[in-house]
Amino acid sequence: MIIVFLVYAFMLVLVLPGIVKRKEWRELAAFSVLYVIAFVLSVLYALDIPIPSPMKGLDYLISDILGLKYPK
Repeated sequence: MIIVFLVYAFMLVLVLPGIVKRKEWRELAAFSVLYVIAFVLSVLYALDIPIPSPMKGLDYLISDILGLKYPK
């Protein structure tokens, strides 16, 4: 678990100063969102908490909400 924190802190120290120095604010926003998602998933995995499959959500979106069905 501590290794996860150290790896993410190290990656943040390497990448973040360059983005801020170049003043790429949109890239910083996108990076932050993806970074937080990856960090949360890594911590959940390290704690042995089951992570739901994204395919179930996509299947629900495609078949139930959009009404698209596979031909049989």
